[in-house]
Amino acid sequence: MTAATTEEFLALLRRLRARSGLTYRAIARRAADHGDALPASTLATMLQRSTLPRRELVVALLRACDVPRERRGAWLASWERLAGDGAAGPAPVKAPHAVPFQLPPPPAVFIGRADLASRLAAAANAREHAVCVIEGPAGIGKSALALQVAHAVAARHRGGCLHADLRGASAGVGPADPAEVLARFLRALGARSAPASLEEAAAQFRTLTAAEGVLVVLDNAASAAQVRPLLAAGPGCTTLVTSRWKLPDLDATHRFPVGPLPDDAAVELLGRLCGPERLRAERAAVDAIVHRCGGLPLALRIVGARAAARPDSGLARFAERMCDEGRRLDELAIGDLSVRASLQLGYRALSGDSRLPARLFRLMAVPDWADAAAPECAALLGGTVAEAEQAVDTLVDAHLLEPAGDGRYRFHDTVRLFARERAEATEPAAERAAALDRLMGHLRAVATTAARMLYPHDDLPSVDAPEAGAAARLTGKAEALAWLDREYRNLLAVARQQLAAGLSLTEVRDLALVVYRFVESSGYIAAQEQFGRLAVAAAELLGDHAGAVSTRNVLAVALLRDGRLDEGIEILERNLIAQRERGDRAGEASCLNNLGNALRDKGDTAAALRHLRASLAIRRELGDRHKEGSVLDNLGLVYQLTGQYGLAVEHHLAGLAITRELEDRHREGFMLVNLAETLQLAGDHEAAAEQAANALILCREFNHRRGVGLAHRVLGDACAALGRATEADEHRRRALELLADTDQEAWSTVRTATRAALPSSGCRSRLPHPG
Repeated sequence: MTAATTEEFLALLRRLRARSGLTYRAIARRAADHGDALPASTLATMLQRSTLPRRELVVALLRACDVPRERRGAWLASWERLAGDGAAGPAPVKAPHAVPFQLPPPPAVFIGRADLASRLAAAANAREHAVCVIEGPAGIGKSALALQVAHAVAARHRGGCLHADLRGASAGVGPADPAEVLARFLRALGARSAPASLEEAAAQFRTLTAAEGVLVVLDNAASAAQVRPLLAAGPGCTTLVTSRWKLPDLDATHRFPVGPLPDDAAVELLGRLCGPERLRAERAAVDAIVHRCGGLPLALRIVGARAAARPDSGLARFAERMCDEGRRLDELAIGDLSVRASLQLGYRALSGDSRLPARLFRLMAVPDWADAAAPECAALLGGTVAEAEQAVDTLVDAHLLEPAGDGRYRFHDTVRLFARERAEATEPAAERAAALDRLMGHLRAVATTAARMLYPHDDLPSVDAPEAGAAARLTGKAEALAWLDREYRNLLAVARQQLAAGLSLTEVRDLALVVYRFVESSGYIAAQEQFGRLAVAAAELLGDHAGAVSTRNVLAVALLRDGRLDEGIEILERNLIAQRERGDRAGEASCLNNLGNALRDKGDTAAALRHLRASLAIRRELGDRHKEGSVLDNLGLVYQLTGQYGLAVEHHLAGLAITRELEDRHREGFMLVNLAETLQLAGDHEAAAEQAANALILCREFNHRRGVGLAHRVLGDACAALGRATEADEHRRRALELLADTDQEAWSTVRTATRAALPSSGCRSRLPHPG
């Protein structure tokens, strides 16, 4: 459209309103929906007067009447010509003007970003054209960083400094129209009018900025498509773009991810806001606040502002309220600053073509887990792994999820709280429970698959096979071990959550039986006990007496590993009675084996031999060759303790022969450690070193950290006895690293041997076989 005079322009506006069929009030309501202020009375006055309306009122009317963006450019071009000189015909492209400087003030407090700011300034000061994307989650300080650096490098850009809020995440309004932003930029650069099309306006912008370096700050970008027309292309031009989105499709010269502030910087920022003397007086409260804010500058600013407004109120009060997850987001708000509101903007942006990312965002906050991978997300959704991967990618691009490495993802603490609020407000309780049930079933199925790969001779609960996407990751023992090592904490957390809700009880009961071999081998003693206690409670709630006995056996073994012998023995003795009453011979043999190990560790070798021999007899009666080999090796450990090294080696070798016959390399590694230790105590240092080296290979294969540590300990003792001091020191150093959190008794003896430079520690840190 073209208009030679203001009268023609107004006539066209009146005709547009008439053709829309909308009343003044309807147009006002539509304008408000778009975030524009255009009251009905103002609209009526505007169309009845003979003067040129304000530009923002014209834009509001065009948007409310659904004029397409490409046609709006022609309307605004006419407005620009009329506003420039009131006459038809081409206006001069550029008139004399002051160099624009549109930057808002720099942040009053800028802490903890010195290195990042320095790297960004170096990129912005480069002589060539630069497009720097500053990306990060809501409230992380992207705009503050951009403005700090923009003011630092402004002097180099002689063509001026331009700034625009692109409203990529702003309440009540949509993203800024690039054509409107370009029109403002062109006016600031001296152009009296903007071309009708976006492409022509962008070309004119590049023309005006090519000769002299211009700095452009595009804050809060919504997309790469929004940014591209606004890029200055001259050789000395710099564009700083901030966005909650990663904008991977934007051709940037530099990218600067912004993460949480480190704790020391967070403390300094809080002190600058509410006074350093308050920090010194209440350091414990400060540390708690900083921890709960998670390095988020917006959260710290809010707490600092609230504390500054209440100088007589102690920081401990703020810290206490923030420890309550149910009200933390309520505390993180003051005036127009709100962590919840900031997160809400990013969350609303998810409801585009697909709502799956928003649903995953909500459901991922329901389990009490630390992080998750795509197959677990798929189980939550009840969808495919491919769908979950796409949804996860969207959430990562929106900085609502953080990559945790190895294909895993996690929430920032405050984002998790917001996501859980959205889940409770949006997802029905039945669907949240169903999602957790799907997840629990998936976790148990994959854990069982992994355990069967690693421990094929163990009796494990029968479960349905996991879906193809999850099973495909477990192509061998290495993948199975890696999965269990990553997931056992999540297994424990979700099992605890489900038990508290009285749900997925069968899965909770079975998990202890599935993972106990792994957690015992890896030295995760506390987890082993927790799995056992959860399983016992689940079995009792199910009324499953046989399951309760089996899971109490798992709990007892964990207590024995933790040195709580009396507690473990008490459980095993009750279990032995129960197994005999039920006529469960295999269960009886298991209890006898574990009691034998416990009594040996108490020093009652005679009782230990009786129980282990009774267990051996039942294993042979049942034809259980696998467990027969384990009991024989356990008997060897008793004979070792009594100094009967010949009998000990004989029993070790007998058990080892059966284990090798059955090709159980996992148990073979244990047995070689025990054999090597017996040989070392017997004085056969060469043979001890050889067997310990063999044990080291097998224990490493199964990531048996305690076994690897004990093998290094035996090698250290053997090398010391053989006069190979350098090798002995290296093996003992490795033993100390591995045994620190898997076997404190063995660690202490190795430490003593290392300090005293003894030839042998004389340590007996056995690897008994649970029943």
